[in-house]
Amino acid sequence: MRYRSPVASFVLMAGLLLAFAAKAQNNMTLYGVIDTGIEYLNHASQGNGSVVRVPTLSGSVPSRLGFRGSESLGNGLEVVFVLENGFAPDQGGQLQGSRLFGRQSTLGLRGNWGQIDIGRQWTTTFRAMIDADVIGPSAFSLASLDSYLPNSRLDNSLSYYGAFGGLTVGGVYSFGRDASPASNCGGEQGNSACNGWAALIKYNDNAARWGAAGAYEEIRGGPNAAPLTVVPGAAGIAFNHSRDKDQRYHLNGYVKIADAKIGGGWLYRNIDANARRLHTNLYYLGVSVPIQNTTLDGQVSYMDNPSYGSKATLLVLRATHAFSKRTAAYISAGYINNNGNGPAYSVSASSMAVHSPKPNQSQIGTLVGLRHAF
Repeated sequence: MRYRSPVASFVLMAGLLLAFAAKAQNNMTLYGVIDTGIEYLNHASQGNGSVVRVPTLSGSVPSRLGFRGSESLGNGLEVVFVLENGFAPDQGGQLQGSRLFGRQSTLGLRGNWGQIDIGRQWTTTFRAMIDADVIGPSAFSLASLDSYLPNSRLDNSLSYYGAFGGLTVGGVYSFGRDASPASNCGGEQGNSACNGWAALIKYNDNAARWGAAGAYEEIRGGPNAAPLTVVPGAAGIAFNHSRDKDQRYHLNGYVKIADAKIGGGWLYRNIDANARRLHTNLYYLGVSVPIQNTTLDGQVSYMDNPSYGSKATLLVLRATHAFSKRTAAYISAGYINNNGNGPAYSVSASSMAVHSPKPNQSQIGTLVGLRHAF
């Protein structure tokens, strides 16, 4: 039997999906984003060296290639699917543990009552933050303080979301939260080992001038599960028992004043594991202002991690100029001030390779990039 590369598999899958769409005459879209640039970091090692690199994971948004579609079944009922691949533009490799469709892989039903999906999908944490976090899953983002936030997905999961006027409610349950070899917590063992669940309540007014959201998420440990990351780049916490819990409580909101958008929130994390118990508090406040074809974004966030003796303030500024609806250039700058004696947080932690400064040391990062959507 011949070996088939991941790229060849993706091309074959694309051909089959396009052929299916043509035959079934369903509504299917091929879409994607490629976002890359040049990044600079100072204090990028214990010897105070600097790094210049092409980021692997995220510029202003993560690069991706996907398919989404639907077919009407009559009486207001549709079957819907999403297959989304995440890739590294600097190397061309696949992300999310080298999965073909590691960002999303879902099949579901949609009607007036809401939507049900099965597969690998976002948790409620992602849906709760999408309006209030003005920087989003970008370089120098909140991922520098909690690397789980832009990667909050669950394998083997069942979800429901329903929109009723401006109110959205939903939840996700996973029978095995992460089957990647890197995490090795596939679960589906008939107990709570490696399970996960989340809930969401969200409101946006009809004119989308303001909104608020609340979310809860909990994941469980299991045999051979990867340690929990608390400070990106530092040693994690053992998470090997089904009783081990990692919980996040999130409240946020946003308001629009003229064309400007102000968003902010609070995220409380509680870890209750046999190896260690701790909690963190993350606060953020940002503003986004469009000026003709340019958008200016700024956000300040603060992490209080008393169990590690780590505290950090992160300031991010970004200017994005749109040449067209699909193409934009941007420049981002991040500054992090570590004022605790524990492991230091790093502006580089939104990428896969973390270059942390010394404890109680600041760090600066800059990124000049280009983004194209199709």
